[in-house]
Amino acid sequence: MGRTKILIDSSYNDIIISDMQKIKDYEIIIKLKAIQATLTHKESEVASMFGIARSTLSRWISNYKKGGIEGCKPKSRGHNPSKLNQEQKDIIRNWIINCVDNEGNPVHWTLKRLIQEILIVFNLQITKTPLWITLITMNLSLKKPRPQHHKADKEKQEDFKKNSRID
Repeated sequence: MGRTKILIDSSYNDIIISDMQKIKDYEIIIKLKAIQATLTHKESEVASMFGIARSTLSRWISNYKKGGIEGCKPKSRGHNPSKLNQEQKDIIRNWIINCVDNEGNPVHWTLKRLIQEILIVFNLQITKTPLWITLITMNLSLKKPRPQHHKADKEKQEDFKKNSRID
């Protein structure tokens, strides 16, 4: 049988008790209770009692030793904020709705063209996916024109539409 590994010693007991009295967040209190239980029980037993992995319990102990209560708090896992501010988003929205670029020239927008225009006007490098997500949050979508054959004769097509009969 191997030597038992002691991750935390009994000197932390009083600190843990005082920290539990300060906090009202139940998730942190559960972590502190698990850490406190490792003082008198085996790490594997405590992990099974709390329904967590042993490595999770070790991480909780390590974070508590390094940062105290702050080490037990969950870290934010949000995405990076948008590079575009609301004013810039409004300008882009107007470009797309009016089908014009910054200089007022008519344009058929694609993500690639929009990225280039944003780089020129706002001096911001933005990739396709964040721009696409931004457009979706603005309730906009880039529509593709219907494909047309390069040899198609528009006059003959219009004539066919007008003169064809449906029986």
